[in-house]
Amino acid sequence: MELKQSLNQKQVQGLSLTQGMRQSILVLQSDAIDLADYLNEQSLENPLFDVHIDLDMPFIENSNQTSYQIRDNQQSLFEYLLDQVQLTMRKTPLRDLVIYLIEQLNPNGYLTLSDKEILHELEEVTPIMLLDAKTLLHQLDPPGIGARDLQECLYLQAEAEHADPEIMSMLSDNFDIFVKHEWKQLRRKLKLSNEKLQKDVDFIQSLTANPGQRYTSQGEQYVVPELRVKKNKDKLSLSVTKYGQPQIVFAEETYDRLEKSTDIDVKQYIREKYSQYRTLEYNLERRIETISIIGKCIVNAQYQFFMQNSKALKPLLIRDVAQKLRLSESTVSRTVNGKYIQTDFGIFELKSFFSRRSKVTVGEKEQSVDQVKKKIKNLLESENSSKPLSDQKISDLLIGDGLKIARRTVAKYREELGFPSTSRRRI
Repeated sequence: MELKQSLNQKQVQGLSLTQGMRQSILVLQSDAIDLADYLNEQSLENPLFDVHIDLDMPFIENSNQTSYQIRDNQQSLFEYLLDQVQLTMRKTPLRDLVIYLIEQLNPNGYLTLSDKEILHELEEVTPIMLLDAKTLLHQLDPPGIGARDLQECLYLQAEAEHADPEIMSMLSDNFDIFVKHEWKQLRRKLKLSNEKLQKDVDFIQSLTANPGQRYTSQGEQYVVPELRVKKNKDKLSLSVTKYGQPQIVFAEETYDRLEKSTDIDVKQYIREKYSQYRTLEYNLERRIETISIIGKCIVNAQYQFFMQNSKALKPLLIRDVAQKLRLSESTVSRTVNGKYIQTDFGIFELKSFFSRRSKVTVGEKEQSVDQVKKKIKNLLESENSSKPLSDQKISDLLIGDGLKIARRTVAKYREELGFPSTSRRRI
């Protein structure tokens, strides 16, 4: 692999956020639990409102409390990278390609597809366009994202830290020597003192081999569903839950008393606090409205799933919802992350209803990755264990049903479903 340092000139568009705008973003992206903590903090600084939270769960029917113990809701690596792309790049084919590359990253943040595989799958993409997209991907946070291997991952991190030329040389031309711990040869070749060599090695060892790891935490905590969908014959109804939703209650008596004061400083103080209260009230109302309209859009799109007529999700992208509701993609991304919806058959995070479109179609109709995986799973579960299906055979069977899907894609989805290779499935 050839690694090169380059000087890139880029134009950055800045956005100055007011305090109210920052609060609006914070309120929107917070889940109910974090929101309650934030409101309690704000109430300590503002005497004009109190925070009330209903911790009873009267709306839960035939559920046990353990259903609320699920994985933590921190932002995923994909969402974190997507937010950066949407907030820094204009809507162009190049941005779409960057998002495609993000979708191909493994949980540790590595890009596992080769350039040849990407160019074969995306016929309209040129090698130069792919190089530009990878360059933009490498500029995202966390440093090291999108690397092909450990060497490139460490190099990208060191480059982001503006490391000394000796360190960059260790990670490019002399990486094999570094990996073998041949310190004498490395010191002699780079003309380093023992102290400088140790300092450079310590720096490299402080870098991470898995830049995406901290976004794949498996910790658990209790979450609060903010939407509830109910099935009534062939119709669905969506409502905002009351449980756990923090409410701010205006302290009218305190306001009246302070507002009547003749002290100029007190009057100025109460005007500021009242303005802060109204801004917060507006942002909370907007939060609920945004969650509701996006939730309604998701329920409509995934109607068959909520009716339990299908376990597979239909193709649905964040930008689909954003375009339909005339919202920014970043607003939709913030809204669905960490927000949950309760159904009669479980509790789900809103972002889980977004399914990537696959390259597979049936006639003119696109299939989601989820739908294609479901078909592959059905074939694998019904196969003859003495004569298990090969990936090519599964591909042929799906093509016979009108689904154009490559053997390599079948193998990828089979592995993601947890099914071993043909030889290991044979009894």
